[in-house]
Amino acid sequence: MSTFQVDLRGMVDLLSRNLYSGPRVYIRELLQNGLDAIEARSALDPECPRRVTITIEGRTLKCRDSGIGLTEEEAAGLLSTIGASSKRDELGMARSDFLGQFGIGMLSCFMISDSITVYSRSAKSPDSPTVIWEGKTEGTYTTQPLSASDPHNLGEAGTEVVLEAHPGEPWIDPDTVRALVDEFASLLPISIEVRSDSASTFHGNETPVWELEPSQQQQWCDEHLASSGMDIIPIDVPAAGVKGIAVVSQRPNTLSSSNHTVYAKKMLVSRTCEGIVPQWAYFVRFIGNANYLRLTASREQLSDDELLENTREAIGSEIRTWLEEMAKHSPSRFNEFISTHAMGLRAVAMRDPYMLDLTARYVPMESTVGAAPILTLLSSEETIRYTRTADQYRALADVAASQSIVLVNAGYAYDEELINALMTDPRYSTLAQKLQLVDPSELLDAFEECSLSEQAEAMDLMLLAAEAIDPSDCEVVLRRFTPITLPALYLPDPDFAERHVQRNSQAQASKLWAGIMGVTDPFANSKPPRLVLNRSNSLVTRLIVASRSPQTAVSVLRGLYVQSLLAGRQTLGPKERAWAAQLLGSLLDSALGTTDN
Repeated sequence: MSTFQVDLRGMVDLLSRNLYSGPRVYIRELLQNGLDAIEARSALDPECPRRVTITIEGRTLKCRDSGIGLTEEEAAGLLSTIGASSKRDELGMARSDFLGQFGIGMLSCFMISDSITVYSRSAKSPDSPTVIWEGKTEGTYTTQPLSASDPHNLGEAGTEVVLEAHPGEPWIDPDTVRALVDEFASLLPISIEVRSDSASTFHGNETPVWELEPSQQQQWCDEHLASSGMDIIPIDVPAAGVKGIAVVSQRPNTLSSSNHTVYAKKMLVSRTCEGIVPQWAYFVRFIGNANYLRLTASREQLSDDELLENTREAIGSEIRTWLEEMAKHSPSRFNEFISTHAMGLRAVAMRDPYMLDLTARYVPMESTVGAAPILTLLSSEETIRYTRTADQYRALADVAASQSIVLVNAGYAYDEELINALMTDPRYSTLAQKLQLVDPSELLDAFEECSLSEQAEAMDLMLLAAEAIDPSDCEVVLRRFTPITLPALYLPDPDFAERHVQRNSQAQASKLWAGIMGVTDPFANSKPPRLVLNRSNSLVTRLIVASRSPQTAVSVLRGLYVQSLLAGRQTLGPKERAWAAQLLGSLLDSALGTTDN
């Protein structure tokens, strides 16, 4: 009896806890070993049978292949030494000609069984005897040829692996085994039979979706992905032996890079494979086969090496070509794609120069001249400004439009980041200089100044305004502007929200900290927001006259202030809410008084 040149119990623990996702992979490893053995025999005899038979009897599972088999010498070395080649994976296991040589793959069987028995007969010689190899988790193994009269002799070349499952082991249930065979090996170019007391079923040799006709591909996607997708992009990267399809989602996707299904030589690697598609192409789901890409030790992910990087770039290039062709020849479908994925495209635009260009050229942004891509807006001769919040945009849109200023709403997710990316990209930096954050002072400067006589006439009103509304909260000014139907306009500072938070923090801090915060206040020199009264509006004209009645004028001023805050969707503070309640109460009292009279 010999012993493994490894700590086998420790290895099995490593496999189950750190390497494989779970015991289910033992079926994949058995099938992989069988496939590799068949491919090796095919090199000697192209007409050899290509079949694997799995038989389940109680707790016993037998996996028989028609492969090249093992000689006595080869069986003696089976699993006895780790790292028998200069080409090794992360565990020191050899991975050269085939995906799964006898070695680490066989060790995975110890996750469901305490023993592995292998009967094998080599195809290299017609007189080759059947040899038996028996290994146990305690770290021992035996190898010997069988006598001619032994009932376990194999009648033809191939290998049979026998496992005695742990009591109650669920992974040996016939229905579970069939499901695992379908999951991992449905595309393998061999016939796989699963036998049990209840039935015999056949698996494998299915046609991959990427080899189907386009109409059949759509039907397959409907059945397996619950959607045929917006489009299906054929993928072909000969250098990596990659062929497949990229299904374009009909729904907005999360920014996931791990929803891809990858096969290696038609054996399933993973349905959540990472790294095969560029992160910016989040809107596609790749399904395909890779003949030359390296796998990790567990064979459940792709190894992140130079070939994978080149493959990822090649797939990205094919997706970009699809986008450009669709934009040129199918504008309606392209607009549908943009509409569906606008949010995600903005999100990935900061990560990839191509997606930044695509988003800037095609994804529309809300503006006072209608929804249009940012580069289209910048190509005009108009003055372009943007707001950081949707509320500020709504408050300023009408007035900006009346002053021939194009206002862009960058208040939605990723809009401001997109603008900042454009400003720092050398391709657009010159053009992007036209685009600046809106400064309410700029709008105020564009308003028509009142004449000296109008200013003198409104002097009493402006003095009352300083008493009615704290100038540190809001400065009241008088101008003429359009539309004349608007009596007042609230112009918030661009950094009003940050300044509001800073002020609240100072108010709640201790005296010591308040002093320190005051010294470091970044908004100490900022001008307060403004309430602009429109001298062209009839209500303001009447208010100037009403200033001779201070109480009435103060109530109306505060009412206009609250109304302007609400119109601009600004947050009302305790003081403003109290004014709103008082004004509403006065309005209701006035209405009831009129009814009584």
